[in-house]
This record gives sequence, structure tokens and C-alpha cells, in this order.
Amino acid sequence: MDIYKSSSERLARRVAGEISLSDDPGKTMRKWRELFHIPQIILAEYLNVSPSVISDYEGSRRKSPGTKTIRRFVEGLLAIDEKNGGQITAAFGRLMSVEIPTDIILDIREFTSPVNTRQFCSAIRAECIVGEEFLDRNLLGYMVIDSISAFRELSGDAFLKLYDSTSERGVIFTNASTGRSPLITIKINTRKPGLIVLHGLTEPDPLAVELAKKEGIPLAICKIESVEDIIKELRQVIP
Repeated sequence: MDIYKSSSERLARRVAGEISLSDDPGKTMRKWRELFHIPQIILAEYLNVSPSVISDYEGSRRKSPGTKTIRRFVEGLLAIDEKNGGQITAAFGRLMSVEIPTDIILDIREFTSPVNTRQFCSAIRAECIVGEEFLDRNLLGYMVIDSISAFRELSGDAFLKLYDSTSERGVIFTNASTGRSPLITIKINTRKPGLIVLHGLTEPDPLAVELAKKEGIPLAICKIESVEDIIKELRQVIP
């Protein structure tokens, strides 16, 4: 069994399990559809149903989906992603060894081809405050993380494994308070992200700046107001 197929099967079980066990299956279905960057109309076409059916499930206007519906929904997500290059399946495949609640991950993606770090920062209007000399490096993907949930729910070991999966990738921490915690965690890990972007603050803690300099990691501040707008910019601008 090849690595992609193995990742796809494990991801399918994870998505199906989350939907089945969720207190709000419709909301969970919507979360996963959006993580896969698939519009309702595209998924509806694949499943040969009206877009209103998808909308009704996600809006809890239909009774909770049964096993067959969940299976078709998950198969649709994976099949459409594979057709589009398998970027989302590949990104989650890197996280399969990490027990991370998916509400921590707001967006995730592997690029079809490397993206220049400077181009990435420009796409989300992020100002580099440390490591501008490293902005000519390429990134292979990115992850947007809810920093409040992450530092509340993840163990230290899970955080280290999370960083292992972000080598040569950009990590955006939303609603950051000081930026100190992400940099302290990185200091004790051997593998480092290619870029750290902090969202939700004007200036990072001086210690965060110092650690970024010592670790040789570009550190940027994103001043786009909402997380939704950050994700929208990433999906529209980055190939």
C-alpha cells in the first residue's frame, strides 16, 4: 500500500469518526468540507445531490446523517481532493502520528509547487520583523493554528510532533497574545517551521524576537483583522 493511499484511508476513518461522534454532525461536516476547500456546489455535483442537501445537513435542518451518508460525504471529499492534486490529504498525512483535535487546525495545505516565503508573507500582508534575509527560502505548505485552543489543549509532546510536521512550512498562530509560547516551544525542538506568522498583536514579546533570531526563523506579524480573511487570502493567492 502506498503512503498516499494509507494516509487517505486513515484520514477517511478520522473524518467519519468525528462526524459520527459529534454533538453537531452538520457543523462538523461543514468544518471538514471547508478544510478541504471544497464549495458546496462541487461536493453536491460529485454526490449527485442538490447543493441544498449539503446546506441542510450542515445547517442541521436535516436529521443527523446515517452511516451511508457519512461514508459518501467522506469519499467525496477525498476523491475531489485527489482530483485537485491531493494537497489536503497530503497535509493531514503529515499529522497522522499526532493526536491533535482538528478544531485547533483552522486551515492546512501542501503546495503543488514551492512558494517563496516573501510571496507568502505578501499574500497575507504580513510584515517580517525577524529574519528578512531568509525570505528567499521556499515553503512547501502552511498551517493556520488557533493558538488559544492549541496552548490550552495540546500536551508538550503533541506540540513537538506538530512542529515536526511543519518543517519547511509556514505556521500562522491566530489570536496570539505575545508570541512567546510558540517560540519557546520551537527552541527545544530539532525541526523548525520555515516561517512563523503571529496574528492578533501589534508587537511580539521581546523574548519571542530574541528566540526567532537565535533559531534563524523568519518571524512576521499579520495585521489582517479576521482569521477568515487570512484564510481567504491564502486560498485565493497561493497556488
